[in-house]
Amino acid sequence: MSFRHSLLAVAVVLSVTACSSTPAEGPAPGPSAMNGPRATVGSLRLPLPSGATYTEHSQDGLLDGCVAEGTVVCEARLLDLRTAPNSDAPINLPSTKRAFGWYTGTDLPTCITPASPPGKATGATGSTLLDSGFAPIGSKRAEYGRWKVTCENSAQNNQVRMWWLPTSRILVVQYGSFPGWDAKMDTMLAGATFG
Repeated sequence: MSFRHSLLAVAVVLSVTACSSTPAEGPAPGPSAMNGPRATVGSLRLPLPSGATYTEHSQDGLLDGCVAEGTVVCEARLLDLRTAPNSDAPINLPSTKRAFGWYTGTDLPTCITPASPPGKATGATGSTLLDSGFAPIGSKRAEYGRWKVTCENSAQNNQVRMWWLPTSRILVVQYGSFPGWDAKMDTMLAGATFG
């Protein structure tokens, strides 16, 4: 076999391996962590980008579990649904099988974006699933979904990404998705550890 054919065979094997799926919370590859602070949510230890902050609890409760960076007060939310505030209240478990699948409340969600943080966002009017499957959080595979969300204020229309670990009951939601923040979220989640 020639060197070129050997390289082609290796490329095919790597491509097939990369395309195989793993059930929720199964093993997943992950690159090295980011060099910023860490957020701890349940058993999840998540590295944050340099300069980012994590608000475990805020006085008004609106920013509980929020990851913030720069002037954006809630780019993503990290929740342990076993210990969430009002854990006695009815919730919808995260699921890609319903329109607002990232939202655990029983009312309609608001359109949280970089320009409209919790408490200032208008109500959502619609949600369309764009992508779903499994995606890595550190060594685990989470149920993953991306929705296009329409809002009462059309300037707040956006996309929302969700990762759900049903056994750990950890929910990660990225608000106002855009390519630069998508890449940061993917890197953060790849560097996650559990313990």
